[in-house]
Amino acid sequence: MLEKITIIGTGLMGGSLSLALRQARAASVVAACDSDADTLLQAGKMGVADEVFEDAQAACRGAQVVFIATPISAIGEAVAACAGSLAPGTVVSDLASTKAGVVEEITAMLPDGVGYVGGHPMTGSEQSGVRFAVGDMFDMRYYILTPTDSTDPEDLARIHGLLTSIGARVITMDPESHDRAMATVSHVPHMLSLLLMELASREQERMQSTYKIAAGGFRDMTRIATSNPDMWMDIARENRSFIIERLEEYGQSLDWLLGVLRDEDDEALRTMFADARAAREELQAKSGIAPAELYSVSLPVPDEPGVISRITTAVGAIGINIEDISITHPLEGETGILALKVLGEKSAAGARDHLRTLGYRATSGKV
Repeated sequence: MLEKITIIGTGLMGGSLSLALRQARAASVVAACDSDADTLLQAGKMGVADEVFEDAQAACRGAQVVFIATPISAIGEAVAACAGSLAPGTVVSDLASTKAGVVEEITAMLPDGVGYVGGHPMTGSEQSGVRFAVGDMFDMRYYILTPTDSTDPEDLARIHGLLTSIGARVITMDPESHDRAMATVSHVPHMLSLLLMELASREQERMQSTYKIAAGGFRDMTRIATSNPDMWMDIARENRSFIIERLEEYGQSLDWLLGVLRDEDDEALRTMFADARAAREELQAKSGIAPAELYSVSLPVPDEPGVISRITTAVGAIGINIEDISITHPLEGETGILALKVLGEKSAAGARDHLRTLGYRATSGKV
């Protein structure tokens, strides 16, 4: 067990990391630091950390590990604020969702003898703020570490060990590969989500019932459009080149699709549908989990605050781990269909039966 871990930036991610490290008893003291007094007050009430600080140097003094969980645009300021109190042997990491520029910036600012391991947890929420922090945010979620040629293996091992202790599935890749991959699976999809909402918004002005008839597919594709604009401005600035590269490729694909539709090339269209479906099924099958082992528990749920939390808590209370969760909204009514994916037929049946005792119309079957 370490003596002290400090998290600078106590929003959703920093607060959740602090809670997770406390629950894992990763250190005798888990300290949180934030420049916003109201955030610190909320963090203190929630028991997010053992100690809370507004001053970064005081927060980091004596820490063996420091996590920077600020917005990307504030990382340089955060490192500068705490650098003077970082002792040789300390390891710094970050939670930024872009890496190449961040790695270069932090590495250049750290004192001699202080190590650094870049990181990016593949989890989160459209919500923001410490009040939404949860201790299981990282459980069974991928967490990418981005070591470089200059990374000390012992520093990497220390951060890796801390993350696995909170249930994360740790993988590593170089910073440039990370940014290229994120442009493909995260940043460009977000940009396209914004464009879809803009398209629907213009149609809503023309026909006021557009939003009312928006089905589950549209809602799924535009869910991330509600994310924090400031955070995404940081991402767009930091990963601009790879986002542009991927958007240009997407534009070429869009031109191809337009040609297929104009030429009434149904064979090419059907092939695209089939290939996309096969690729999506491969994506859905998690690494190390055979598709046949995953079972789905489905149930209709009312569109009201807290319902998903109540259901997932009920399933967790009987010791069943949820591998994945999704909700679709059919056109009719205000009811959604919640689908929980669990490992094994026995677990699925147990979750289904328990939910039925609580009054939910749950069914189960192989995914």
